[in-house]
Amino acid sequence: MAEALGTRSPAAASGRRIAEVDILRGFALFGILITNVIVATTLWSAVGTEEKPVSLFDGTVDHLVRATVDALFTGRFYLLFAFLFGYSFTLQIAAAERAGAAPARRLLRRCAALMAIGLVHVCLLWIGDILTLYAFLCLHLILLRKLRPRTAVITAVVLYTVWSVWSFAPGETSILGLGQFLDLPKLSAEYTGSFASTFAAQTALAPLFLLLIWFAQGIPSLAMFLLGMAAGKRNLFEDPETQRRWSTRAMVLGFGVGLPISALTFADIMNWWNAPALIHGLQYLVGPAMTFAYVAVVVRLAQSARTGRFAALLAPAGRMAASNYIGQSIVLMVVYTGYGFALADKVPPLGVVAIALVTFAAQLAISAWWLRGHPYGPVEWVLRAATYLQVPAWRRPAEMAAAQTK
Repeated sequence: MAEALGTRSPAAASGRRIAEVDILRGFALFGILITNVIVATTLWSAVGTEEKPVSLFDGTVDHLVRATVDALFTGRFYLLFAFLFGYSFTLQIAAAERAGAAPARRLLRRCAALMAIGLVHVCLLWIGDILTLYAFLCLHLILLRKLRPRTAVITAVVLYTVWSVWSFAPGETSILGLGQFLDLPKLSAEYTGSFASTFAAQTALAPLFLLLIWFAQGIPSLAMFLLGMAAGKRNLFEDPETQRRWSTRAMVLGFGVGLPISALTFADIMNWWNAPALIHGLQYLVGPAMTFAYVAVVVRLAQSARTGRFAALLAPAGRMAASNYIGQSIVLMVVYTGYGFALADKVPPLGVVAIALVTFAAQLAISAWWLRGHPYGPVEWVLRAATYLQVPAWRRPAEMAAAQTK
């Protein structure tokens, strides 16, 4: 197994955390939150008819917000989350090896726990859940764990490229395109109605959206899993000189190719021109390049003497990413649906983004506070218990908690 993992990094050998990975997880949480709140509130504020749903918020500022999110966020951050899952997969294997345990058994237990948590999440909180998909794909990654890094990269590139072919087909590309399968105005009324109507709609849609997410994001996520696994085997975040080399290339390629296409996508959503299917396909195809450009920027900021302490603020949220991901869903449902205030048809996109920014700022503060007294987030505690078949410590020892506050 050591040969399959390649050269063991100091972090993998010692079990210490890699700061860049935690920071990137925190950054991924931010992007996923912004994307999800726009997608969700667009779905939950549709008006018009079943045959022709339209957005309730259709002003210039509304288009501007959606265009920015579609051009720079949509399809970028779930890829980053998947990449980091693959990277962490190698760290999980290393942890098992240090303990003299069978990695596959531990990982299978972790997958089972993640699947159980994901099923509760998708049925009760957020139809766009990715935890069930990750649990399912992790089974495949276990089977592919001995792939050499080069083979894993080639396989990932082929998978993503071939899967991207469908995105070049003509058709509706906005979230309202789901109107061909669902009565979106009716759905909006249900989600902004009573607690009972929201619960009924959520539980009824969960199986459909679970399959939809698995179909739409399954192959791209598996490709990013493999890239993350290859990066973990090559210790991508361990050597500063190596990071400088690949980060420069990632920014030049990702922004050089991705930003012009994102600009064309932005103009299309603003109705400044009618983009052909080619542009929509290219926007999807260059998604990973843009994702890695974002990664490169965040890593550079994290390593800079001037900006490193600001980037480090993301790390606590990243350390308890699963808890924060589910926490975001709770806020989303309480604020915008009948579970709480039902504001989906009352808050325009700009307000939605503002609430998301406040939510994420609160998560950064709460995560830092929580980890001063606890070694793991609540969901991470459950995952760890299932993985290791033992009850982890719930609170830090008093002396360690005191050291965390200094």
